[in-house]
Amino acid sequence: MAGTVKRWYGYALLVLGLSACSPEPSLPGLQVKAIGLLERFAPFEPVVGTDSVAIFAARNEYEGFQFVITAGQAGAANVQVSLSPLRSAAGDVIEGVEVFRERYVKVSTPSPHSPYTPQSWPDILLPAVNTSPGVSSAYRAFPQNLSVGENLPVWVDVHVPAETKPGVYSAKVTVSADGHDSVELPVQLTVWGFSLPARSPLRTVFGTNGYRVAEIYGFERTGESAADNRLIRAYNDFMLDHYLSPESLWDASPEAGADGKPDFQREFAGLGTVTENMRHYMQDKHASAYTYVFADSYPFADPLGKDRTKAQRFMREYAGWCAAHAGADRCYTDPSFVDEPDTREAYAYARRWGEFFDEMRLPKGEKIRYQVSEPPLNEDLALGSLTGAVDVWIPKFYDLWRDVDHLGKNVTAQRLNAGEEVWAYTALVLDFKAYQQVNPRADVLKGNYPPVWQLDFPALNYRIPTWLFHRYGVTGLGYWDTLAWAENTDIWQDAASFISTNPPGIVFNGDGLLVYPAKRAQTGFDAPLASLRLKWIRESVEDYMYIDLLLQAGETEFVNQQLGRIARDFGDWDNQPTLLMQVRQALGERLASL
Repeated sequence: MAGTVKRWYGYALLVLGLSACSPEPSLPGLQVKAIGLLERFAPFEPVVGTDSVAIFAARNEYEGFQFVITAGQAGAANVQVSLSPLRSAAGDVIEGVEVFRERYVKVSTPSPHSPYTPQSWPDILLPAVNTSPGVSSAYRAFPQNLSVGENLPVWVDVHVPAETKPGVYSAKVTVSADGHDSVELPVQLTVWGFSLPARSPLRTVFGTNGYRVAEIYGFERTGESAADNRLIRAYNDFMLDHYLSPESLWDASPEAGADGKPDFQREFAGLGTVTENMRHYMQDKHASAYTYVFADSYPFADPLGKDRTKAQRFMREYAGWCAAHAGADRCYTDPSFVDEPDTREAYAYARRWGEFFDEMRLPKGEKIRYQVSEPPLNEDLALGSLTGAVDVWIPKFYDLWRDVDHLGKNVTAQRLNAGEEVWAYTALVLDFKAYQQVNPRADVLKGNYPPVWQLDFPALNYRIPTWLFHRYGVTGLGYWDTLAWAENTDIWQDAASFISTNPPGIVFNGDGLLVYPAKRAQTGFDAPLASLRLKWIRESVEDYMYIDLLLQAGETEFVNQQLGRIARDFGDWDNQPTLLMQVRQALGERLASL
């Protein structure tokens, strides 16, 4: 809600100025205002927006837009929204359009360093196509009843198919309510003449665990129920439709036979074999990465000890199978395999696993890519060293900023030059002590800091990271979970998804929760629902694609010049959504001109 104070201040002056000479102005009967993709308004906050929508997209791209409906002095009953087809002057139509009501959730206790006071935020996207009978207004999109001055935000998703003809497409949003004249909002979409790739060049691994889905919906994950398997598959596909590869593709993972060899003909009721399911994810859903379902206790009790020979045979065949069906460049160990080691013993354990994987070369000489969620820069030499043991480093955004920008050591570049990969992530507690020394105002973070993924931070936090990745050579994005929340938290009402126990009581609003589970008893169906923040991350991955296409075309100087307008490094970026969209349009126009 950047600019909230200014908007309230301007509104107050307007009201005070008029009240001296005339009665307080009445609100219009029904107001509909288009707002930016990264803007949010509280339930009764005066909305500043425009009277039309203008968006731009490549072919094979998702692009969204938002508008807010505000009720007047009499409120509004039975509010409905419809959208006419997006049609070009030549009569071509874009069909892939979805409309969602944005449901509010409340922040009672701010996240650490949040610049905002407690308030309600729009986040849960309820699909307008859900017309299940008997669903209460709280869990459906439309119709809705609004009280005086109440806002109803709406998100519209547009998918531009790869075969779409370039040009300008027009439509109109129509908002109606009982006893009110309908209000129309013109929409214009410009489709550029270039296409985004079907598979993102940015590797992604986001926590989405089939066991967690089973726990939420109250069933045992056995693989024997077609309905249960399809529900887990629906969550995996949902993430992939947002360019995010799930951390665990359970139905595309073999079990070990009695001889320790992987069984690739393992059947899942209602889905098919492990190999058939792998083809679905890699070919149909274009997953950018696959992580082996293999750990320190599965499928062998002691893979580093007495089961070492069996475990290595299993992994060698598993890796060869993955290379054959996905390409070796998409196959990785799970990033939570060795997660944030912080003791000498944990470092030694990580090195032992590195040795385990290094001993297994594939027929074409490929290595099994071993990931560790740890920065290349190790400032505690007493821990030892992971150099030479790790193939993929996954530091936090903060660690990248500290290594490259704050300390100037750039160990990250050294590891990249050695042929290793660097991904990045953010999660929960970030150590801001060093950053506060550089920027004493960092007690309240409003911009220019390593991005934070919590609900009560400016929306640009979710979109800016991929704009910076090329500067650091980062080629992957990870996140710890998408379906996590604190015990006894009602996520439909309360944003407190993570509450720390040490120290106790610190709240991280929305962290680890990007997908809301719809249940039949509430919504009339069982399925994943997107958060507003998930849409921002999807847009961010597409931003990465734009930048990647330009770099492939030799436009490095242009890219650096444009990105320098808004994002220099992880500690130096501008919280200006309007400017980001201007730069994004400039990138698109450049690609369209090539």
